[in-house]
Amino acid sequence: MCKNTEYFYTFVLFKTRIMIFITGGTGLLGYHLITELLRDTNLEIRALCRKSSNFSLLRQTLSVQQFNRIQWIEGDLLDICVLEEAMKDVEAVYHCAAVVSFDPNDRRNMMQINVEGTANMVNAAIHCGVKSFCHVSSIASLGHVSEKGIVDETCFFEESNNSSIYSISKYRGEMEIWKGIAEGLPAVIVNPGVILGAGNWNTDSSKLFQTIANGFPFYTTGVNGFVDVDDVVKIMIMLMEQKKFGQRYILCGASLSYKKLFTIMAENLNVKTPFIKANRFMSEIAWRFCMIYSKISNKKPLLTKETARSSIEKFVYSSDKITNETGFRFTSINDTICKICKTYQKKSFPI
Repeated sequence: MCKNTEYFYTFVLFKTRIMIFITGGTGLLGYHLITELLRDTNLEIRALCRKSSNFSLLRQTLSVQQFNRIQWIEGDLLDICVLEEAMKDVEAVYHCAAVVSFDPNDRRNMMQINVEGTANMVNAAIHCGVKSFCHVSSIASLGHVSEKGIVDETCFFEESNNSSIYSISKYRGEMEIWKGIAEGLPAVIVNPGVILGAGNWNTDSSKLFQTIANGFPFYTTGVNGFVDVDDVVKIMIMLMEQKKFGQRYILCGASLSYKKLFTIMAENLNVKTPFIKANRFMSEIAWRFCMIYSKISNKKPLLTKETARSSIEKFVYSSDKITNETGFRFTSINDTICKICKTYQKKSFPI
C-alpha cells in the first residue's frame, strides 16, 4: 500500500470517529453506559467530572487502555462556559447527572443541578450544534395514574404539597429539555424506574442489596417500577441511533411491591427474608425518629418523610410504548437481582 493510500485511510478513520459527551459518568448508570460505549472503538468518550468524583468503579472494571480513552473534563453543570467547551466537536450527549435525594436539606442543591444544570446542558448543546441528546429523567417526573389505572407517557406531573422535592426537580428539569426540543434540539427523554445494577454498594440503589444482606427485617406493600441498568443503557443507545427525538419513554422491567423485591433479594443472598410489615403508622413514627437522630448525630437521615410515604404508595408503570415501537424486551427482574447478588457475594465492587 502506498503512503498516500495509508494517509487517506488514516484520515478517513480519524474523520469518522464520533465524540460522545457524558455527564454523571461515575454514577451507577453513567458507569455502565461508559463501559458499553467503550466497546465501539470508533467512539471517543468525553465525560464531566468533579474534584470529588470517585473513579473506583471504572478503574476496577476497565483496563488502563480503556480508562485512558476517556477524556475527563473537570467542571460543574452550573458553569455554562465549561459545558460549551466540553461540547465542542461533540455529536452526541448523554445527560445522566442528577442529584437523587429525599432529604429536604438537599432542596437547593437538587434544584440547581437537576433544573438549572439541565437548562445549561440544553443551551450549551444548542450553541454547539449537538446532533443528538439523551436526557435521563425519571418515573418520579410523571403524573400518577392514567385512565387505565397505570402510569404511562400520557401522564403529566402536577406539583402539589405531597410532591417530593426530587420529583419536582426532575419534572422541572425535564421541562427544560422540552423547551430545548421546541427550539430545535434533537433530544429524546427516558424515564427509568428504580435502576438496579451492580455498583458501589454504599450508594445509589446498589445500597439496597447491602441493606438486605445485613438482615433488614422490614417491608412495605408499596409498589414501584424497577429496571435493569443494562437495559436502560441499551435502550438509550438504541434510541439515539434510531433518532427517536421529541419523544419520552418509560423504562420499567416490572412493577413490584417492596415486599416482593426484598424477598427476591434475600433469597438470592441466602439471608432471612424481611418479616415485619411496616404500615403507615409505623412509617410515620420511623421517619420522625430518623430526622431527630440525624440532627443529633449530624448524619444524613436513613428515612425521610418522603421516602417513608412513597414506600407505601402503589404505582404500576407501563413500558408498552418502547416495546411496541422497538420490540425491545426487558430483562426479568428476577434474573437482574440474581445477577447483582452474585456480584455482591463475590465482593467484585467497592464496599
